[in-house]
Amino acid sequence: MMKTIRSFFYICLLFVLCARGVDAGFGITPPYLTNTSLTRNSVYEQTILLVRSNPVDDLKATITLDVPGVNEWFEIVEGQEFLLPKGEQKVPMTVRVTVPGDADYKKYTGDIRIKTGAPDDQVTSGAVSISLGAQVDVDITVIDKVIKDFKIRKIGISDLNEGHAVGWLYFPGKIRFEMKLENLGNVPVAPSEVVFRMYDSSGTVLIEETKNKGRIAEVDPFEIDTVYAEIPTKLPAGNYLARFEIKNEDDIKREGELSVSILPYGTLQTAGFGFTGLSLPHKLSVILPVLFLLVLIALFSVRVASGRKRRR
Repeated sequence: MMKTIRSFFYICLLFVLCARGVDAGFGITPPYLTNTSLTRNSVYEQTILLVRSNPVDDLKATITLDVPGVNEWFEIVEGQEFLLPKGEQKVPMTVRVTVPGDADYKKYTGDIRIKTGAPDDQVTSGAVSISLGAQVDVDITVIDKVIKDFKIRKIGISDLNEGHAVGWLYFPGKIRFEMKLENLGNVPVAPSEVVFRMYDSSGTVLIEETKNKGRIAEVDPFEIDTVYAEIPTKLPAGNYLARFEIKNEDDIKREGELSVSILPYGTLQTAGFGFTGLSLPHKLSVILPVLFLLVLIALFSVRVASGRKRRR
């Protein structure tokens, strides 16, 4: 009797170990979809990696959504069924959440179940198909609050030409400052201002303080993208140290320093600033004569029209 029980125990143990070994061959990362700062009309995407340790065969993934009351908010970009190709250890699955404009402000929970098995064209009569699965826990919250925040992941700068004069007008050089921005909020966002303080190459003497001109492109909520700030400089060719600040209203999101190399005008085939880079006096020196000329033309036209009416 004891021998029979012992044998049964070993068989069960072997079955458990085998089952664990099979389960260990498939997993997901991360095993959750969480966002606590969604608002109405938000669109949020998260990538889940489907991971296999030994992808010797094709597998079909079948996705089932179970987020009570809001299943229609969720979309699997790859489709409800898609292939995990052999040889691919990691296959991305993108979940897109689109919050409607009339959504209730509250918390929503549920899960996304992933089941894998042999593709339909490989299932033969009488063949044993082992199914593996995983679950993504869903926890999202729709809030009645605008969050405008971002993080700068990376910065960069290229060499530039010095400015140049055309007649009495001076067109400054253009510093093109690259920023890889991650939107941490729930509305489109961009830096409100980028300030450069230009020093000599040793960083001891402040020569110029300047800030971006024109609009910086916005990044959509929860997205990561590269944007550029265009900053004018009147400094001549040379090497300088720039200390910069990237602002979100009154909050400085990132600051630091970097080397700036300004080359003689015409060295690089890159455009500098046009009219927007001119100083205010130079802009007025162009705009006021044009406005004066337009006023004269308008007055002349009115006078001609009045003269024709009197002759009639």
